[in-house]
Amino acid sequence: MSIDNTSYCRKLIARLFPVWLLLALLTSPWSVQAKTSNDTLEQQRSLFKQAEKALKFKDNKKFKKLLIELQDYPVIGYLEYDAFRKKLSRVKPDKVTNFLEKYEAYPFSYRLLGKWLNLLAKRKDWKNYLAFYDDRSDVKYKCLSLTARLKTGQTKNINRDIEKIWSTGYSQPDQCDQPFEYYLKTADNISDSIWSRIEKAFKVRRPSLAKYLAKKLDKEDQQLVNEWYQAHRHPAKRLPVLANKKDNQLNRKIIIHALHRLARKDSLKARAQWDKLKNNFEFSAQQSEQIVKRIALSAAYQHKSESKELLQQLPEKLKSDSAHIWLARIHLRDEDWEGLIKTITKMPDHLKTESEWVYWLARAYENGGHRVKSADIFTGLSSRTTYYGFLAADKVDVKYQINQQKAEAESSFTEQQLLDKSDHLLRARELFFLDRLLDARREWFQGIRKLNQQEIKLAASIASNWKWHDNAIKTVAKTSHRSDYDLRFPMPFKKQVMINVKKNDLDPSVIYGVMRRESLFDPLAKSGAGALGLMQLMPSTARGVAKSLGQKKPRKYDILSVNNNIKLGTRYFKTVLKRFDNNVSLAAAAYNAGPGNVRKWLPEKDLLPADLWVETIPFKETRNYVQAVLAYATIFDKQLGKNVQISSRMNDVKPVY
Repeated sequence: MSIDNTSYCRKLIARLFPVWLLLALLTSPWSVQAKTSNDTLEQQRSLFKQAEKALKFKDNKKFKKLLIELQDYPVIGYLEYDAFRKKLSRVKPDKVTNFLEKYEAYPFSYRLLGKWLNLLAKRKDWKNYLAFYDDRSDVKYKCLSLTARLKTGQTKNINRDIEKIWSTGYSQPDQCDQPFEYYLKTADNISDSIWSRIEKAFKVRRPSLAKYLAKKLDKEDQQLVNEWYQAHRHPAKRLPVLANKKDNQLNRKIIIHALHRLARKDSLKARAQWDKLKNNFEFSAQQSEQIVKRIALSAAYQHKSESKELLQQLPEKLKSDSAHIWLARIHLRDEDWEGLIKTITKMPDHLKTESEWVYWLARAYENGGHRVKSADIFTGLSSRTTYYGFLAADKVDVKYQINQQKAEAESSFTEQQLLDKSDHLLRARELFFLDRLLDARREWFQGIRKLNQQEIKLAASIASNWKWHDNAIKTVAKTSHRSDYDLRFPMPFKKQVMINVKKNDLDPSVIYGVMRRESLFDPLAKSGAGALGLMQLMPSTARGVAKSLGQKKPRKYDILSVNNNIKLGTRYFKTVLKRFDNNVSLAAAAYNAGPGNVRKWLPEKDLLPADLWVETIPFKETRNYVQAVLAYATIFDKQLGKNVQISSRMNDVKPVY
C-alpha cells in the first residue's frame, strides 16, 4: 500500500500538537511581529516610490501626505533631500544650515553642501561662502575660498596657500584664475616660481601649460621655454641642435628631457644620442642614471634584441622591480631557462616569492631537466588557489585546493544586530531594494569604514544574501578572507547564461569567468571607456553583434538589459573563440584587447606553450585579464560540480589562425 506523504505528515502533526497550541504558535506576538515587519517594509518601499513619482510630477500635496506616512522609514531623509535640492536656490542660509545639521551623517550632505557653495560663489556671496566652506579637497572649491578671502580682505598668509595649488604641473580650474593673478602680482621671486612650474609641466607631459606660463616671463626666457617645448615635441630632431648648446643647468635639463621622450619612442636612437652627448656636458650622477635606466626599460618594452644586454649591464642599485621583471620576461620570450633561473634567484625577496616567479622558476628547472627540484616547487605552489597554483597542481597531478569556508562563520553577530548597529548599512539595504544603487553604495562603504574585520565579513555575507553580488565581492576584499567561494564567485542570472552558452556551444565556467572579471556581476556597470553591463560590451561591438543576429540597433538601455547583454556578450565571445580555433586563452585576450592585437602577439615560427604565450602578452592589463578568466573558470567548475584542469583550456599557440 502506498503512503501519501503530505497526508501522513498532516495527521502526525495533528496528533502531536493540539489545535489550540498550533493557533497559539501561529498568532504569538513574535510571529505576528516578524510578518508585520516584513509587510511594513514592503509597504514603506511602495510608498517611497510613490513619493518619488509625486515629487517628479510636482504633486506636492501627495508628496507631503506620503512623507507623513513614511516618518519611521529609515531612508525618508533621501526624499527630503530630493525635495530640498530642487528648491536650494530659493532657500535662506539658515535653512541650509539646519538641513545639513539634521542630515550630517548622510553621504548626500557632502554633495548638497557642494551645490550650495557653487550657488554662493555664483551670487558672489563670499562672506557666506567662507562660513559654509568645509575645506574640502576639490581644487575648485579651494580656489573659490581663496577668492572669497581676497574679496573679504582676509589676505594674511594667502600667498602661501595659493602657492600650494599653483605649484603643480597640471592646469587648474578656471576658479583659480583670480587667486593666481593676485599671486603673480604680489609674490616674491615670481620668476623662479614660474620656472619651477614650467619644469613640472614638462615632466608630467603638459607642454601647452608650459608654453602658456612662458608668456609671463621676459622674451629671452620665453625663447628658452620654446626650445624646451620643441625638444619635447620633436626630440630626435632637436637633440643634435642641443648638442651644440652651452653646458649649463637648463640645457642639461632640456637634453635629459628630450632623451626621455625619444627613448619612449625609440630606445636605440636615444641610446645613440646619449653616447654622443654624455661626455660633452656635466650631467649629474642622478641624471645619467635616470637616462641609462630609461633606455634599458624602454628597449624591453619595445622588444628590442639589445634589451637583455642593456638590463644586465645596469648597476645593481638601478635594477628596480621593473628591471628584474622585464629581464625575466625577456628570458621567457627567448626560452632561455638558465638565464631565467639566474634572474629569478637574484630578484628581491618580495618578488621571488610571488606565485608568478615561483611558478616560472619551477618551469625553468623542469625545462632544464631538474625534475625533482621542479616537482618540489610545483607541489609547494599547488596549495595556492590562484592561476599559478592551478597550473602547478596540474604539473604534479594533485587536486586543487578550493575549500569553501564561509566568511560569516567566525561572527557571533546576526544580520539584524549588525543593521541595528549601523544606520549606514540599514539605509544601504533599503536604498538597494529601492534601486537607488549609487546612494546605496555610498551609505554602505561609509558604514563599512566603522566596522572591524569580523563585522565586515558578516556584512559581505549579508550583501551576498541580498543578491548584491558586486558589493559583496568588494566588501569581502577589504578583509584577508579569500575562501568563501560561494560569496566571491556567485552564479547569478543562471537561466539566461545557460540558455545562451548552450545556444553558442560555450563553456559556462568561462563565460562566468569573463563576467566576474568584467563587472563583478553588476548589471549596470559602466567603464570609463564606455563599456556597458555584465559583459562590458562596447556600444560599437554590441551593435555589430546585434546586426549579425538580424536585430535592430541597440540603444544604451538595451545593452544594459541583462538578457541582451548576456545574449550579445556570449555571441561575441563565440565569434572570437571561433576565430582563434577554440583557443580559450586567445579568445579571452581578444575579448579584452581586440583580435587585431592578439594576431600581432602570435609566435613568429613555432608552437608556443599557452602558459608561456600568456606570460609574454605585452599589455599587463590583458595578461592579468586572461590569467584571471582562466583561474575564475576553474573555480566556477567547482561550483558547477565539474572536474576540469586549467591546462585543458590552454592549447599551444600557433603562429597563424
